[in-house]
Amino acid sequence: MTTNATNPQLVRILVEDLGIGEDNLRPDASLNDAGLDSLALAELAELLPERLGFRLGDDVLNKAATVGALSTLVEQQLTGQEQR
Repeated sequence: MTTNATNPQLVRILVEDLGIGEDNLRPDASLNDAGLDSLALAELAELLPERLGFRLGDDVLNKAATVGALSTLVEQQLTGQEQR
């Protein structure tokens, strides 16, 4: 089950578009444990501009080690904070 720490818009994309089980999307779960392999991350990179209106490069996505870190990246983009 997800917690408040996971962005609901990201959860929707992961579950509905990529077929990731919502129970796997714990903020502390590694991306691999959640079912997000490199192919899924590439698909996510393609979906973000369409669904949320911004792009995250592969280099940025690959920095996220956990679902929570990925959620933070998405949240930062949605609130206009810069990625480093």
